Amino acid sequence: MNADRLGRFELMLTWSRKLQELSKVGECTRQLERFLKLVEALPGDEVGEIGIEWRRRRREQRPCLAMAYLVLTIVLVLVSGHFLGALFSALAATAVSLVAAQALHHHWKLEEEFDSELYARAAYVVNTPTWARQ
Repeated sequence: MNADRLGRFELMLTWSRKLQELSKVGECTRQLERFLKLVEALPGDEVGEIGIEWRRRRREQRPCLAMAYLVLTIVLVLVSGHFLGALFSALAATAVSLVAAQALHHHWKLEEEFDSELYARAAYVVNTPTWARQ
């Protein structure tokens, strides 16, 4: 069995147990709790389907972010160009473009982080015998 074919139930069960274990010991469990909430919110019966759905949802958000920054830049250029001049308008457009590029990069980074975490946790479940996970 590979990580793509691992079922949602087994993934959630294994990491819920690990969450309880870590909580008893007093370890910080925020990352694991966040991961479990995200997996629970996504549809799909297997890890591969969950990963595909995650990537699809994030991909759908990209054009919205890009369009929002584009509209902000256009409005800023029109308003600032009319009142404050071309130089300030160009500087403002450059600043918004840099912020937009950084925001989209952060968006892609989050997409990759969850995807790699999902498959790493699934690989752990697949490659570690049941008796060793306890």
